[in-house]
Amino acid sequence: MGLWNLNNFPFEPVKLSKQIKKNTTYSFLNSKYVRSRIRRFLEKENGKTKLEILVEKYSNDERSIMERLLKDRETVIPYIIFEHVRKLFDIEKKDLMVAFKNPRIKKSILNIAETIEKYGVSLPMVFAQPLMVVWNITARCNLRCKHCYEDAGVLSKGLPDELTREEKIKTMEEICKLNIPTFAFAGGEPLMDPTFWELAEIGKKAGLYMSINTNGTLITEEVAERLKDIGFAYYGVSLDGSNAEVHDSFRGVNGAFERTLRGIKNLIKVGEADKVCISYTVARENSILRNEIPKMLKLRDELGIRKVVFYNYIPCGRAGVENDLTPEEREKIFEIFYRDLQEGKETLLSTAPQFGRYCKQMYESGKGEYTVIGHFSSGSAKKLESLVELIGGCGAGRAYIAIQPDGSITPCVFMPDLIIGSMKENGEIKGENLINVWDNSPVLNKIRNRRNHPERYGCKGKYFSVCGGCAARAYAYFGDVEAPDPGCILNKEIVEKLKKEEVLVS
Repeated sequence: MGLWNLNNFPFEPVKLSKQIKKNTTYSFLNSKYVRSRIRRFLEKENGKTKLEILVEKYSNDERSIMERLLKDRETVIPYIIFEHVRKLFDIEKKDLMVAFKNPRIKKSILNIAETIEKYGVSLPMVFAQPLMVVWNITARCNLRCKHCYEDAGVLSKGLPDELTREEKIKTMEEICKLNIPTFAFAGGEPLMDPTFWELAEIGKKAGLYMSINTNGTLITEEVAERLKDIGFAYYGVSLDGSNAEVHDSFRGVNGAFERTLRGIKNLIKVGEADKVCISYTVARENSILRNEIPKMLKLRDELGIRKVVFYNYIPCGRAGVENDLTPEEREKIFEIFYRDLQEGKETLLSTAPQFGRYCKQMYESGKGEYTVIGHFSSGSAKKLESLVELIGGCGAGRAYIAIQPDGSITPCVFMPDLIIGSMKENGEIKGENLINVWDNSPVLNKIRNRRNHPERYGCKGKYFSVCGGCAARAYAYFGDVEAPDPGCILNKEIVEKLKKEEVLVS
């Protein structure tokens, strides 16, 4: 899935975290009165929400609250709310209007306003619309990876039920109309899809924050220049070993390593090094039997790229349970991650939500000073503590959702068979279908409500605001998104009990 480059947003994480700690702002935004006022702000007048109109007035009005009370009482409450929200995100008043003209920032602000109105401020947040959509635009791929969640392969025309070119374009246009600020292309290999460039241009025109998850083998220097011109904010390039022997074995095609490395270097050559991340899947074959993780960290430093992102191994698609790690092995891997994090370079992330729990334990025990914000960013645990709990761990159903090549909607790319809706209704593509699923899916509500059943988890809910477990792994092993994640060492006793009860499905 795509990650955020927080440097591209005007919200500085440390300052934001400090503001969240201020109970006055937290309580104020959670009050029924404020939420009812925000509801009114979201009503539209002449194609604009009242929120947009009020922001324009607020940004250009230097009057004090007293002056407003005397001459324009209607704007007093909005003014106070704006002040709290502005301080929450640490935006200078003069910069608010500039930020609001940025389409991705505008979408983010409207999304957050709708979220506060609908759910209030919770830890972690459940957003009114997804903050991110990951779309597997095709099942075509030029590799044959052992761990592919999509079971993609060399298909000359894609799957027979993939969306048509017209349907894909309509899907992208509909997504751009929603208050979803970030979007990730995935697959299969997205660069093999004939409509990729058309879709990317639509996203560019709409001002979407776009990322691409790719195996990198098709990124020539010309392709790299074209990607740069479109303005991609993040490139997740899959590399599962530090040499050809490991990577090619994992990826199922000889020569894949050299082609992927060449793709990464082409992105670096055109000036995109600060947007390039190596995506490495932590499996038994490459991480335990081959001890590749330290070598990948070294390769990251040698290439001078932004980060290496260590992806959680999830047994779905072609990925079998035999290549998964034990909880003890995963904890050992976290030790390596944390040592690197402690160097303060902020060039490592992990999609394993338990790493958030591990970081919190290290900080609370006085053994470390760093933490991660989900799989988006990292930094000082002391300074980011509140923001970490706001963003949370597993984002499926809270902050992000996935679309499959045929238009099916799933909670996560790693649950390709758990279909909860479709972008198509009676043969017509509609963006509102995605929002209806987001609002009403029983499966998504189960994922969001896992924290209401702490007795099912080894931590008894203590680390839910920073971890929550991986819903995809729970589903893969137990067929239940509310089950415990068997990858967490704190769930070991509960998982063993479930195994004895023959609940395990994988």
